[in-house]
Amino acid sequence: MAVTIKKIAELAGVSTGTVDRALHDRGRVDPKVAQRIKQIAIELDYRPNSVAKSLSTRNKNIKIAVILHVQSRNLYFDDVIHGIEKCRDEIKDFGIAVEIRTCPDFNAAAQLELINRSIAEGANAIAIVPINNPLIKDRLNELHRENYPVVFLTNIIEDTDYLSYVGCNYELAGQVTAGLLHMLKPENGKLLLFSPSFQMYGHTLRANGLKQHLMEEYPQIQLQDIYEMTGDDIRDYQITKDALMIHPDTNLFVCPGAYSRGNLQAIQECGYFQKSRIICYDYSDEIGSEIQKGNIVATITQCPQEQGYNAVKILFEYLTANKPPRFKNHYIRTRIILKENISEITQIRAEYN
Repeated sequence: MAVTIKKIAELAGVSTGTVDRALHDRGRVDPKVAQRIKQIAIELDYRPNSVAKSLSTRNKNIKIAVILHVQSRNLYFDDVIHGIEKCRDEIKDFGIAVEIRTCPDFNAAAQLELINRSIAEGANAIAIVPINNPLIKDRLNELHRENYPVVFLTNIIEDTDYLSYVGCNYELAGQVTAGLLHMLKPENGKLLLFSPSFQMYGHTLRANGLKQHLMEEYPQIQLQDIYEMTGDDIRDYQITKDALMIHPDTNLFVCPGAYSRGNLQAIQECGYFQKSRIICYDYSDEIGSEIQKGNIVATITQCPQEQGYNAVKILFEYLTANKPPRFKNHYIRTRIILKENISEITQIRAEYN
């Protein structure tokens, strides 16, 4: 069996991206780490894939369109885009163009127009954060019937088929959240869930997974209410303040973290940092700082950089080597970030920035 970069990475205890940079002498890699990687490659008689190397002369003008669901930026999708750009830079020498396109926030008609325009302008495949709307469902199902390759990125929608999905196992994330809440408050837990927009169907799946698992496994935790955040800090601040007026005895919070600064600001100002336990989704420097201070217990993340990177990589391999995705659903592993292992997520982010 041929030795792969992944195998070298496992033996060296680094990422595949670090191995690639070390073997090709590009990018920032600690010299000692690079030397260890090269020594492992020599010992295993690693040989670069000559088929892949020849692709640059056989495949030209291949285009991959990446279509997002919003124009407004947030820290989570900044990380997704970093992953997309990293893969784009790695494959550009093979004659592959990757274009990122955005539409007005959650505007299904605008996203449909982007799909059609991308195809009309020669895109050979699409990676998309699909809006959960009949216009998008019908068009994506039509493309699937025509064998046009579409990868869902970070979000999944009902009754719609696709080549592969790269992102969070949302239902599992909800269940993991329930388990953490039980550990934090095994008795008399009173919970408020603040979720990112339910226009992303994955967020609905995660909320349902949390709610169902609490009822089945941890009924002593009372889910008092669920509030949908907007991504607008001023509106989210007021929604949160109003929620705390209704439920002042809340002692557990699940928050959207990087999606909404206004949500956490209201919780802090009302004094709940000191008298409650808070779990967030996703990671930002601000979330990391509050974890270090002990104000947030943990954040649950599925490395958005890996999501962006792998969505493009799957389409690259499919278009150039006719390699089907290994999995229909390419779930990015769930990571629970605590004060004790926060360095893991900062190292990962550094690799993509």
